[in-house]
Amino acid sequence: AAAVQEWDLAGRVVLPGLVDAHTHLDKSYFPIPNQSGTLLEAIDLWRAHKGYRTRADIAKTVRQALRTAIANGITAMRSHIDVEANGDLATVETVLAIREEFRDQLDLQLVALGYPGGTREQRQTMRSALDLGLDLVGGAPALTANPHAEIDACFALAEATGKPLDLHIDETEDPQMLSLDYLAAKTKAHGLQGRVTAGHCCSLAFVDNATVGRVLDNVASAQLNLVTLPSCNLVLMGRAIQPVPRGMTPVKAILAHGINICAASDNVHDPFNPFGNYDLLQIANLTAHVAHLTGTAEIQTVLEMVTTKAAQTLNLPNHAITVGSVADLVVLDTTEPLHAVTTVPPRLATVKQGKMLLRTTITQTWA
Repeated sequence: AAAVQEWDLAGRVVLPGLVDAHTHLDKSYFPIPNQSGTLLEAIDLWRAHKGYRTRADIAKTVRQALRTAIANGITAMRSHIDVEANGDLATVETVLAIREEFRDQLDLQLVALGYPGGTREQRQTMRSALDLGLDLVGGAPALTANPHAEIDACFALAEATGKPLDLHIDETEDPQMLSLDYLAAKTKAHGLQGRVTAGHCCSLAFVDNATVGRVLDNVASAQLNLVTLPSCNLVLMGRAIQPVPRGMTPVKAILAHGINICAASDNVHDPFNPFGNYDLLQIANLTAHVAHLTGTAEIQTVLEMVTTKAAQTLNLPNHAITVGSVADLVVLDTTEPLHAVTTVPPRLATVKQGKMLLRTTITQTWA
């Protein structure tokens, strides 16, 4: 059919919509100074302050986050939502309502981030959050006394509810903490290949190459999806180690093993990370810098880590610029595809299912 509206892009780059595979919408734009800059202080600050936020406060910042993301070309997102205590269910209800508001603008998957193996209240809150409509079982096993038992509890809940899993894994510099290996074995034992995602995986950067290779062989056979989170991990990891490490999972080795890995925003303007603006091209640029992915083919791969590889993690079909694919698109103010990563160009338009959501006009006047 003939187009209702035509726009001559004059050779500008069009990409599949950007896909942010790991965010924390409930925390975004709630900045609390983290004096030590550590993960543990961030967690303590969040727990101490989150109860002061009203539903209206949460709704305001979640809308701000989603509008910012859409303006930056994001057409799909997965967000973890804290569900540690019964009081968190009000936040769950608020985020679910806003997801409905934005249903024609952005695909939003929601993960119940809690402790399936914790106290009775924690277990009940997780189940209630999933019953309300959250899509995936989440957790942070490395923050518990027995990470393997916590992973077992996550799988038991996933099996009981029929939900896939997306876990925070090994967000630590401790080389003894390699629960990623156990997660891979558990995934294969449950026959959940391709349905489990592991975010962070930082401790893999603190072990020898032989250990990395052995663990990644298991990850590959389990078909785990991995997510690297460079901004937050550069902020939180390595605070007490000399020489100071980068703290990001070894992306090059992961790619060499044929494992699906994407890059995502993680925390934005909160106790965990004072930086960020839901700009996945900026995240791609940072990933390329930190992971030494600087060759032409490598830069192209990094671009896929925020588009097609991220879409694979979210199990989004037909996320490509091909005939018959879903028309989720972002237009960039550049004519060079690799500049999407190397120069982080402005976004000129975001298109969702063939509908232009917004169009940005850039004017530059030299005096």
